[in-house]
Amino acid sequence: MILNRSIVVRDAEAGDVPVILDLIKELAAFENLSEAIRIDEARLREHGFGPAPRFRVLLAEDAEGAVGYLSYMIRYSIWGGGEFINLDDLYVRERARGLGAGRALMRRMAEIAAAQEMAVRWELLVDNMPAKRFYTMLGATISEKLIARWSVDAAWAMCNSFPRD
Repeated sequence: MILNRSIVVRDAEAGDVPVILDLIKELAAFENLSEAIRIDEARLREHGFGPAPRFRVLLAEDAEGAVGYLSYMIRYSIWGGGEFINLDDLYVRERARGLGAGRALMRRMAEIAAAQEMAVRWELLVDNMPAKRFYTMLGATISEKLIARWSVDAAWAMCNSFPRD
């Protein structure tokens, strides 16, 4: 647990799923990507808090409740020959921005990474200048890299457009 002024950071639990989903939806709306949200409470609970969790969540809270979250998962780097932490999302509600919640979440992430001797890697939107300044201030190296994605429909289209050899 981390105390940062009036902000407490803790590991999320299964009972936090409704608030985590609300925060995910707020982040998506903030990035104008609400249509991309496919997860629901049942899948969030199963995939994050079931017998084989696929991700972990840190929650930042103040006296009024959740003010932000950070989600991450462990991945393997074939180049690095070991595991690393993939930070998936970092989001702080507007009412708590500037109060240290983002820094407290990142501090906890750094503690987890250092204790496990793992690097941390994450993505951010190219035009998100406030995020670039924030992460640079925290000592992160920012490199530009384009990300290519296939939707399920696009993957099926690819499968159907080229015959198998």
